Amino acid sequence: MLYLSLFLYTLFEIEINNPSQYLHRKVKARVIYCIMGVINEFGGILTKKVLNNLSQITEVINECKNKWGIPLRITNMMLTNNLLRNMYTNLRGLERASDRLSSQKEVRRPSDDPVRAVTSLALRSSLGNVGQYIKNISDAQSWLEITEGALGNAIDVLQRARELAVNGSTDTIPQGSRLALAQEVRQLREQLIQIANTTHGSRYIFGGTRTSKPPYDDGWKGNDGKIEFLISPEVTIQVNLPGGDLFSAAIDTLEQLAGLLEDDTKSGTDVSTVIGELDEILDNFIAKRGEIGAKTNRMERSLDRLAGTEISVIELLSKAEDADIARAIIDLKAQENAYRVTLAAGARIVMPTLLDFLR
Repeated sequence: MLYLSLFLYTLFEIEINNPSQYLHRKVKARVIYCIMGVINEFGGILTKKVLNNLSQITEVINECKNKWGIPLRITNMMLTNNLLRNMYTNLRGLERASDRLSSQKEVRRPSDDPVRAVTSLALRSSLGNVGQYIKNISDAQSWLEITEGALGNAIDVLQRARELAVNGSTDTIPQGSRLALAQEVRQLREQLIQIANTTHGSRYIFGGTRTSKPPYDDGWKGNDGKIEFLISPEVTIQVNLPGGDLFSAAIDTLEQLAGLLEDDTKSGTDVSTVIGELDEILDNFIAKRGEIGAKTNRMERSLDRLAGTEISVIELLSKAEDADIARAIIDLKAQENAYRVTLAAGARIVMPTLLDFLR
């Protein structure tokens, strides 16, 4: 039993007090002696007895520890390793503090602060959406402004055509004057065709979704397709105005008016019938222009609202990402002082070597 106790004690021993080779040899000899004793002890029928006396073994081990004492010896290698570990820890803290102050960002990678990183990503996504909505509204505004200007020009053309129709509806006007009026009406018709083929950039605005080719080319070639822009989540607005019904009727009416003025068999009463059609066409153009104006006002209000939303999101993003400069400076000075103290302590702890005396 004593052999087993000494063997277990040797296994639990951390380090001897004097690390001389002589004592190392003594410990090795003691281990071999204990192992041989354990083998002899287990060679008999004492296995059960040994297992029943584990408490006695523990007591023997404790007595050996208390009697001989096994203090932990502090080596130069341990001092050096601890010093280097603490120095690298403070150096990492100094690097993080310097990086925070130079970048002025509290969070640069998700590992810095996962919660703030998730918040920052959500805010950046929201900010990107708001920016896209603002761009869509700006494009819609320019499209609507060009459409409104074109409708205004078309209304001016139709009002001039109505004036010519009124002048030609009297029987007292000579046929030569009527021919001159007919020539001006045909020029107004060509101008109205140009207005129908108005473009925004390289896209024709009155052709529906057929924006790559002129909508009026020896007849109306456009369609009634809608072009919609997304101006807020799940909210769209139609920016185009398919001009098939408007311009086709107006162009045909001007052609009819020119023909009546050129025909010397037609009376003023025949010409006056076109005036009612022109009035109806003018009312349609004015109504469509009013709708475009209302959409333009809506775009302006939406743009103001999104501009305020963008400022709010930017402020929240700044709070989530930007570093507190005053606090960052204090942290940097604290980390710098800790690193300097570590270096000073290391200079005192590390023992001088022969090289130090040879300087």
